[in-house]
Amino acid sequence: MIMRKYLLLALLTATSFIGLQARHYPVVTIHSVKCIEHNDTSIYILMQKGVEVINKSTGKRTVYDLSTGYFEEQRDVYEITRPYGGIGLNALAIRPDTIWVGSNDGVLTSITDGRADTTVHYANLDENKVNDLIWPIGINSIVFDSNGTMVIGGDNCISVIYRSGEEQTLVFPSCDSGNEIWQMVVDHNDDIWISSIDAGSGNSLMRYHVGGDLEVVSHRNAPFSSKGVSGMTFDNDGNLWFGSTHHDTIDNGEIVVRAKLLKYDGHNYASYDVGTGWETPISVKCDSQGRIWFLPRARTDYSSLIGQCYSKGPLCCFDHGVITRYEWDVETGYCYCVDVDSDSVYIGTDNGVLVFSDGSFHWLNDTEAGVSEPTVNKSISSPTFDLQGRPIQGSPKHGVYIQNGKKVMR
Repeated sequence: MIMRKYLLLALLTATSFIGLQARHYPVVTIHSVKCIEHNDTSIYILMQKGVEVINKSTGKRTVYDLSTGYFEEQRDVYEITRPYGGIGLNALAIRPDTIWVGSNDGVLTSITDGRADTTVHYANLDENKVNDLIWPIGINSIVFDSNGTMVIGGDNCISVIYRSGEEQTLVFPSCDSGNEIWQMVVDHNDDIWISSIDAGSGNSLMRYHVGGDLEVVSHRNAPFSSKGVSGMTFDNDGNLWFGSTHHDTIDNGEIVVRAKLLKYDGHNYASYDVGTGWETPISVKCDSQGRIWFLPRARTDYSSLIGQCYSKGPLCCFDHGVITRYEWDVETGYCYCVDVDSDSVYIGTDNGVLVFSDGSFHWLNDTEAGVSEPTVNKSISSPTFDLQGRPIQGSPKHGVYIQNGKKVMR
């Protein structure tokens, strides 16, 4: 899930590599929740400090973070590239017995039975292939097809990682440095749907099947913006739902930008107006009753120069053409994601996970979740080699090295 990630800071200046990176959340506190996923047994929460796993039956909370040896590679790379911030964890995916986490700086971590394995993934967006290494992929989303093939997505490209270990990078058609993947979802045909924001070249919605080519679905005549699509989900009938905008013509001939929730059944689009242009659904989920839950984008706060790709509520429910908005009366800060599990809706906020159930809101707190139990990383560091294949003794200095058959930055 995702979802997404835009932060503007007045003190930052543009450089040749910034455009290749996934953008940051504002992340006000260490409790900021970026992604929430679940399966039959557990709830998985991606936070600034790491991942928390809550067992639904027992309430046991298991913590994987820097304090117990996890995500050190993310921190090391981040300290080289952006020493002023955190570790940039951005994407979360759950597979049987394995947790996958992706970061801004191309670091992909898998955690299986307490053991963490890490690789760093790079993208070469130079059409002339002059350079072997450009910069790590900013991992905004992670998905798997039914064959277990992994696809990670960042800015201007996706990278396909086959079970054999082979990796293939596909650059977006007519890519530009601002075309950032917001989310990827997989349908029952193993087609991977890719939404992008700031898609100046018109690649806001794309489709990809492993082994095939990237297909641009968005076009000028579509009932949504070819320059921006955000949250996506599938309903119980397999229809794709997503958030975007459209230029509507009102009675006096004036053209206005309106936020839209759209449904695509494989042939036709249905478009539903959900508010002013900035209220685009940034995170979308479907429940067992076919209702679509979403968070609308917040209006840009120009006084603080914070961007417009996250929410401040309310929680919205689209039910057969009727939108119900549920307001909360607690301080959440910004909101990043929504997840639906049985009769509960989980909202990732700057202050933790807000839960909506039985018509009211409450925090997912330690009383419900049980006692935190940090888990020590069982992994052993793999040997590091220089670019000539010579083993490195001790801690390597800053630079590019080979580890686990991949180029990594230290």
